[in-house]
Amino acid sequence: MVQKFAKLYTKLDNHHHHRHTQTNHDQFHHQSEALSASLQAFRSQVSKFIGQLALDLKPGSELLSLSWIEKCFGLLSFTNKAFAKLLVDIDYPMSIWEVDSVEGYLSYSLCLLELFNSISSSLSHVGQARLSLSHGLTLLENSPSSATRHLKPVQPGCFSTKFGKEFFIQGDKARFFSGKEWVVHEAVKEMKKIGFWVCGILLFSLCSDGKPYMELKKMAAGFDGSSVLPLDSKISEMMEKFPSLKEVKELNDVVAHLLVASDEVKHDVAKELITKLQVLEKLSDVIKAEVDDLFSKVMAQRTELVDCLRLRKQS
Repeated sequence: MVQKFAKLYTKLDNHHHHRHTQTNHDQFHHQSEALSASLQAFRSQVSKFIGQLALDLKPGSELLSLSWIEKCFGLLSFTNKAFAKLLVDIDYPMSIWEVDSVEGYLSYSLCLLELFNSISSSLSHVGQARLSLSHGLTLLENSPSSATRHLKPVQPGCFSTKFGKEFFIQGDKARFFSGKEWVVHEAVKEMKKIGFWVCGILLFSLCSDGKPYMELKKMAAGFDGSSVLPLDSKISEMMEKFPSLKEVKELNDVVAHLLVASDEVKHDVAKELITKLQVLEKLSDVIKAEVDDLFSKVMAQRTELVDCLRLRKQS
C-alpha cells in the first residue's frame, strides 16, 4: 500500500514538474517572441523613415542639398524617439540596464557629442564665409577693390576629431546578451550605424571631404545589415561624382560670375548672390538649431545614465 502510494505521489509530482517546466518554457517562448516583435517594430519604424529619405532625393539629383541634409539629420531624433518607445514596450528603462549596456551606450553617445561639435564647427566655418561675402557686397558699390577681397568662394573647412579611440576599446569586448539586454544591444547597434552614417554625410557635405565619412563607416563596421545600406549606396555614388553641397556650389558659381560681371549686369548678379546667401543662412541656422537641440538631449541622457551607474557602483 505504501509502495503504491509512493508511486502515485512520484507520478503526480513528475506530472506537476513537467507541467511547471512546460509552463516556464511557454512563458519564455512567448516573452522571446514579444521581445523580437518589439525589436522588429523599432527597425520597421526606422526603415520607413529612411525609405522616405530615399524618396525625397529628387530623381537625377547630382548634389546633396542642405534641405535634404536637414531631413537626414532628423533621422537621429526620430531614431532616439523610436528607441525610447522600444524601451517602454519591453518595460526596460535605462535605470535598470546591465552595466555593460550602460557603458556601451555611454561610449557611443560620447562619440555622438563629439561629432555634433565637429558639425557645429563646420557650420560656423560656412557662416563666417557667408558673413564675409555679405560684407563684400556692402562694399561693392563704393569700394570695388575692397569688396573683391571679401568676395571669395566658400571654402570647405573640416575639423579633425579623436572620437574613435574609446569607441574601439569598448567595441573590442566580446559579450553575450539575452532577453531584454539582447534587444537593447541590437537596437543600440543599429542606432550607432545610423548615427555615424548621418554624421558622416553631414561632415562630408560641409567639408567636401570623404575622410570623415569613411572613418565613421569604419567605426560602424560598415553598414551591412543596417537599414541605411540601400540609401548609403546611392549617396556614395553622389559623393564620388560631386563632393559638394548644392547650395554652396550655386553660391560659389554666383560669386565667380559677380567677379567678372560687367557693370550692366553686376547689380542683378549681386541681388542673386544676396538671395543665395539668405537661403544658405536659413538652412544652416535650422540645422545648427537641430544639432544643438539633440546635443542637449543626448547630454541630459548621458548625465542621467552616469548618475545611475555611479549609484549602482556605490551600492
